Amino acid sequence: MPNPKTIYRVARRRGELEGAFSLVYKEYLKKGYIPKGYRSTLRISLYNASPLSTTFVAMQGKKVVAGVTLVPDSPLGIPMDKIYQREVDGLRKQGCRVAEVSQLAIATDLFGQGFFSMFNFKKLIFVFKLFKSVLDYAMDVDKLTDLCIAINPKQQNLYKFLYFEQFGGLKYYGSVNRAPAIAFRLRLEGAEVRARSKKGLYKIFFGKKADSKSFEGKYKLTEKDLEYLFVKKSDIFEKASPEQLEFLKSCYPSYKINKILTKIKG
Repeated sequence: MPNPKTIYRVARRRGELEGAFSLVYKEYLKKGYIPKGYRSTLRISLYNASPLSTTFVAMQGKKVVAGVTLVPDSPLGIPMDKIYQREVDGLRKQGCRVAEVSQLAIATDLFGQGFFSMFNFKKLIFVFKLFKSVLDYAMDVDKLTDLCIAINPKQQNLYKFLYFEQFGGLKYYGSVNRAPAIAFRLRLEGAEVRARSKKGLYKIFFGKKADSKSFEGKYKLTEKDLEYLFVKKSDIFEKASPEQLEFLKSCYPSYKINKILTKIKG
């Protein structure tokens, strides 16, 4: 059972980011989502190197017990472009400002194993509180119009309950060991009006704004962090394209990215 003192906020230290990425790895491994040959004990991607991405954590004391990352669209795209680019491009052409909700993981020992269930009330409330932070940040800070997510079909009833709409059919994700996925989106415009038909849901997500202080102090990766996470702890920079690396260099104009890249083993 979650400690009632669970705090939901943005990650403020490298250790919290690493804790979130480690938790994703552990929980994905239990579900069989980690492909063979994966070279890290952290589940991270190039999108985590972008300062546009924001990782939210649920903290119990100094322990990260849940995490999720919001990845706004950029020259890197969003993670689900790998299998749903045509569908996401359709939103872009409509002028939508999209982001993907990615890397959601909750420590198994909080609620036990299994997918989210509409009948596990305590787990639902826990997930909703974490998701509320993402929702408020997406609307008030990043000024987004749509949240996208690629989910296992077993979870679709939960997301439909949250007014997500399917916009991509069943496909299989190579990056999560060929796990099945369906693409969903949440239209943020009018979301509050739609939620009024479910009083409990409305109260959780729109009855009160998340404390703005929970968005303060978002951790900014240093040069040493980039080297540690994306060169030493993974092969992310090694696999990145020249165009992707150029974008990251533009995000950190004062950093010596080329010096970091020279440390990649040939």
